[in-house]
Amino acid sequence: MKKFNFFKFVSVTMAVLACTLNVSCVDDNDDTEAPYLEVSPSTLSFDANGVPVAGSQAFFQISTNRHWTATVQSEKSWITLSATEGEGSADIQVSIPEGINDQATVTIAISNKVGALMSQTVTIVSGSVLPTATIYRETFGTAAPSSSPYPFVDAYTGWDKSGEGSSTTEYTGVAASVRQSGKLSAGYEGASGGAKLFFGSGSNFVINKITLQEAQTNLKLTFGGSYSKNTNGVYDNVFKPELFHVYLSADGTTWSNALTYETKQADEYWVLATSHFTLKNPTTTLYIKYVADEASVFSMDDPTLVTGPGGQEVVFDNTPQPGEAKVITIPEMIQAMTAAQTVLDATADRFFEAIVQNDTVGGNYSFNNLILTTVGATTAGNGITLYGSQVEPTAIKVNKGDKVKVTLYKGLAKLVNYNGMYEVTGAKEDTWAKVEKIGTATVTPIVITADKLVDYQGMPVTIQNATTATAGVWATNTDLSSHNFTVQTTPFVVFCKKGAGVFVDAPFNAATGAISGLAAVNRNIGQLVPRDLNDVKAFNSSAPLIVSVNPESVSLPAAGGTQEISVTCVNQGGNAISASGLSGILSATVSGTTVTVTAAANTTATAVQQTLTISLAGGNSVTVPVTVKAAGESDTKGTYTSMTPFLFGSSTDKLNAYSQDLSINGTVVEGLKLGTSSKSGFFTSGAIGVTGSKKMSFYAGAWKGESMTVYIRVNGGGSVTGSDNVAVAANAGFTGTGVFTVTFADTDYFTLNLIGLTATSTITIATDAGFTGTGGKARGVLCGIQLY
Repeated sequence: MKKFNFFKFVSVTMAVLACTLNVSCVDDNDDTEAPYLEVSPSTLSFDANGVPVAGSQAFFQISTNRHWTATVQSEKSWITLSATEGEGSADIQVSIPEGINDQATVTIAISNKVGALMSQTVTIVSGSVLPTATIYRETFGTAAPSSSPYPFVDAYTGWDKSGEGSSTTEYTGVAASVRQSGKLSAGYEGASGGAKLFFGSGSNFVINKITLQEAQTNLKLTFGGSYSKNTNGVYDNVFKPELFHVYLSADGTTWSNALTYETKQADEYWVLATSHFTLKNPTTTLYIKYVADEASVFSMDDPTLVTGPGGQEVVFDNTPQPGEAKVITIPEMIQAMTAAQTVLDATADRFFEAIVQNDTVGGNYSFNNLILTTVGATTAGNGITLYGSQVEPTAIKVNKGDKVKVTLYKGLAKLVNYNGMYEVTGAKEDTWAKVEKIGTATVTPIVITADKLVDYQGMPVTIQNATTATAGVWATNTDLSSHNFTVQTTPFVVFCKKGAGVFVDAPFNAATGAISGLAAVNRNIGQLVPRDLNDVKAFNSSAPLIVSVNPESVSLPAAGGTQEISVTCVNQGGNAISASGLSGILSATVSGTTVTVTAAANTTATAVQQTLTISLAGGNSVTVPVTVKAAGESDTKGTYTSMTPFLFGSSTDKLNAYSQDLSINGTVVEGLKLGTSSKSGFFTSGAIGVTGSKKMSFYAGAWKGESMTVYIRVNGGGSVTGSDNVAVAANAGFTGTGVFTVTFADTDYFTLNLIGLTATSTITIATDAGFTGTGGKARGVLCGIQLY
C-alpha cells in the first residue's frame, strides 16, 4: 500500500476587508474594485517519498478578492488538494503518495458573475523527471598555498570552473581567501579535496554572472561546508547554517531573501549543503553571494549549480541581510512618528517583543493589520499596528495572546502617524518585518474612560457603565457597523467591520454595562473594537429585532402611488410585523417582511408629511418618514440623467471613479461612483461645450453609513464662484453591487455657480480637497449632473 505524507494545515480564507479600524487597508470587495490574483510559489517539488524537497513546501498561497477554483491537470489524480474552490485569499495544501515520478500543473482561476477573469498555474514535480544539466561548478583548483600568506579572492588566479554557464563568471569578495590548509573537503560525492575558500572577519564571496538559459528557473545549488572553532583547545566542528547565508541576484545589486538549505554530514568536518529553488522571474544572469556571520570559522568548497525539480520561490526584492539588530520600544516608535512615512532606522535592524491582540476567530479586525501591545503594559502609548500583507495574522499564524518577537529591517520598515493611527509599514514588494512566535501571555483589558481611546489605541480596554439607546445587530455581511454609545455625556463608537466573524447578525439590546475590546482610531477619533461576544456580553440579546428597513424614507409624487419597504429582522421566529401611523391619503399594508405604502393623489397646495411606524411583535419598532408632494410641485428638482460630458465614458482623466447604474422611480440611469472604502476619487469631464456663467446642479449621496464632501473645480477657463464644495449625507441605497435602487430627498440636490466658462472648459469632481483621488476614505455617487 502506498503511504501518503500530509502536513497538517489550517486553511485561511479572508475577504479583503472594508476598514475603519485601519484606514490604510484595501477596498471592501465590491465589484467596482479591480480583481487581482497572486499565487505563490509557482513550483512545488517533492521527492520520491512524497516529502517536499529541501527549500520547497507542501502548500501554495492564493491572494485574491474574488471566487477562485483550483483544477488539477487532467489524468493527474495522484495530486490531492485540501480545497478546490473558495472565496478570497487561502492557503492550499498539496499531498502526493510515494513512488511518483511525474509532474503536473494546477490551474487557479478567478471569476465573477459574468465569467472567468484571470488565472495562474502551479507546477507540481515529484521524484526525478528531468535530466540534470550542470550550469556551474567551481573546485577552487589546486594552486592555492598551504601556508600563509593566503591570496584573497581578487588576487587568486587558480580558479577551476566548469559548466555550460560558467564561461562568463567572475569573482569578488571581502576578507575571503583561498587556501589548502586545515581540513580539506571530503566525504560527499564530488568533494574535490583541493583548495577551499576561507571566510575571515566581515567576509563574503560573490560568484558573478553565471549564464542561464531563459527556461532554467528550477535549480539546485550544492556546496561543501565546514565550521571549526577552537575555544581553549576544545574544537566545535558542528556546521551552523543559521550563521552562514546564501543570497541570489539577477544583477548583483538587488538580492533575494536568504536561501533555505539542508545539510547532510559528509565526514567529521564537512557537510554537503543542498538547496532546491525556483526563480519567480526568469533571468539570463545569476549572482550567488555567501555571507558568514562569524569570523574565521567557516570554509566552503565545490559550489555547484544544476537544473533541478524546483523548490522555494526566489524573488529579487532588496530583502535585508542579517546584521546586528538593536532593541526598540513601542513608545519610542510612537514618539518618532510624523504624518509622513519615515524610515525607522537606515543603518540597523530594530526588534521588540509584544503581545498579539488580533482575535482571528472573532474576526473583527482589519486584514493585513497586526495589532501589538507591549508585554505587561498598563499605561497609554504602548499599542501599535503593523500594516502590510507580510504581517497578516492568519498568514503568519498568530492570534490573540501570542507573544512575539518583531524584527524591523533597516532601511525598509517605516513609521507614520496615519490620521492619528500609530502605524509601522513598508513597501508591498519588500520584506520589511519578521514576526516570530516566542510564547503566550494572558490578555487582560485595562479599565479606561471613553475619552482615552486614542491614547490607548492598540491595547485591550474596558469601558464601564457604557450605554446604548438603541438595539441592533453587531455586524452584517454587507456593511460597516458603527454603533453609538455614551458614558454619561461622553459619546464613543463601537465598531464592527463588514463580515466580522462571530458578530454577524448577532443582536444586542439597548442597555447599560461594561464593554471591552481594542482601543482604535479612525481619522483621529477614538473607537472601540470588540474582539469576541464575551467583550459585549452585557448587551447581547436573543430577542426579536428589526435590523434595518430599505428605503429608510419614502417620497411619493403628488399624483400618488406606492412604495415597498423591505424589513430585515433577526430572531423573528413566528412574530409578526405590523405597520401604523399613516392616515388620510396614506395607508400601509404588510405581507411577510414587506410593507407597502400607498398614497392617493394630494390635491392640496401643501405636501403631506407623516411618520410610518414598523413594529416587530415582542421586539422593537422603527420609524420611516413618508412625504407626498404638494399638487403642482415638481417630482424632482432636475433630471436624474447627467449631461454627456459627465458620463463615465467621456473622461480619460479619473482615479477611483466608476460607472454605477441607479434605479430611480423604476428608471435606470448612469451614476458616477467616486472613491473606495480606503481612498477618495476624482473625475474630470469631457469638454462641456457651453460658455459664460452657468449653474451646475446634481443629486449626490455618500455610501451607506458614511459621509462625504464633493469638491468642484473648473479647468481651462472659468471658475466656481462662492463655495466650491458641498457636504453630502449618506444614502441607504448606495451599498453592495449591481444596480442600486435609490430614493433621493430634496436635501440631496445641490447647486453651485460657475462663471467664465468656455466651450473647451472641463470640470473636475472630487471627494478630496486636493483633487488627487489619494486622500482617505470618501465615497459616494452622483447623478443628474447638469449645466444650465
